[in-house]
Amino acid sequence: MKKRPTVAIIGKTNSGKSTLFNRIVGGRRAITHETPGVTRDTMEGMASWNGREFRVIDTGGFGFDADDHLQSSITERIARTVQDARSIILLVDVDTGPTDEDEKLLLKFRDHRDRMFLAVNKVENAQDEIEANSFYRLGFDRLFMLSSLHGRGVGDLLDAVTEGLPDSVTEPELPEELRIAITGRPNVGKSSLINALSGEDKHIVSEVPGTTRDTIDIRIRHHGREIVLIDTAGVKRRARTDKGLDSISSMMSIRSVDRSDIVLVMLDASTGEISNQDTRMASHAHKAKKGVLILLNKWDLVDRQTDTFKHFEGMIRENMQFLSYAPVLSISAATGTRLSRILPACLRIHEQRNRQIGTSELNKLFEEAIRRNPPKFHDGGSGKVYYATQTGVEPPTFTLFVNKASYFPRSYIRYLNNQVRKMFTFEGTAVRISLRSKGES
Repeated sequence: MKKRPTVAIIGKTNSGKSTLFNRIVGGRRAITHETPGVTRDTMEGMASWNGREFRVIDTGGFGFDADDHLQSSITERIARTVQDARSIILLVDVDTGPTDEDEKLLLKFRDHRDRMFLAVNKVENAQDEIEANSFYRLGFDRLFMLSSLHGRGVGDLLDAVTEGLPDSVTEPELPEELRIAITGRPNVGKSSLINALSGEDKHIVSEVPGTTRDTIDIRIRHHGREIVLIDTAGVKRRARTDKGLDSISSMMSIRSVDRSDIVLVMLDASTGEISNQDTRMASHAHKAKKGVLILLNKWDLVDRQTDTFKHFEGMIRENMQFLSYAPVLSISAATGTRLSRILPACLRIHEQRNRQIGTSELNKLFEEAIRRNPPKFHDGGSGKVYYATQTGVEPPTFTLFVNKASYFPRSYIRYLNNQVRKMFTFEGTAVRISLRSKGES
């Protein structure tokens, strides 16, 4: 696959980079909040303008807060992004005017000035336009006045930014990307796992819980397959989540599960327990009918005995009975233990989610299951199954044509579901069985 050119957005904290990023990629991907410094890691997205396709990267806010122990890591990642970018948007804030931070950032990246475009954000009226001219003192021949919130002036900026980018070309059709979301409590090790799987220090890893606030997409290739790793912000307990930034992070984490194919449910094995919070996060992946792989992280910190893994697996099965189909893998993101098994397991689960069963084989299975255990009298009648067929994938979905759906209690549907799994396994994915009464269209 042809590598898309990169457009990087840089600027001091709270200049509106995430809002501009969302405007360019056409959706609410980055968290926008009035709190300075919300974006710590880089956010990536794909965009197209004037027939040119490119990657957009929203970098962490550049600042000089001595109390922020992550600032040096943020600055290092900004530098790495700028080095690789084809075009760079330096975003400044008309409300603050030119600041020392703007000038120091410009000085730091002066060697890349020929690829840089100065954009003055939050220009909403004629008075703002007058005040925006003060940024000419930064030495640019041209500046772009825009409001990333309302879209004003963004088109003119993108015209200039993409002018030197190559035209999009028709590429051979490739398998669709596999989207894998990593979920879990704050500080369970999600970012460390991303770094290990991607083979690059993509994320800021800190012992302080909640470092990752955005949901972050990282693209990698595994055996010729493009995979998107989605690192979600740690979801906190509802009682500890207010209506502000943490609430937004939790909401976006749940959205990330919804837009994924496979969910890695990460648990902290070092705690020796499965919390209600762990169960709640895992249940969302199940309800969304995603593929699921359960990871017991920090296995290197566990005092292991002969049956330690069986003990943990038993706790998982007891607390997460709805995920009886999900395989469990003990890992250590810190030491690399068994990490090489994760992506192959995800690909196997993806294959199972797209598996198709022949109609004759399927009907033979149901006929035998019903012969062994016929439906009992329920809700005024006895159920009869006329015919079965597979009607969907992701997850595998089977439709039974019956005399009347209400004659089949949930317990009997569970029985049939178990028989399907006994025959075909469908490891890592939910299986859906629906009923269609005689005469329904």
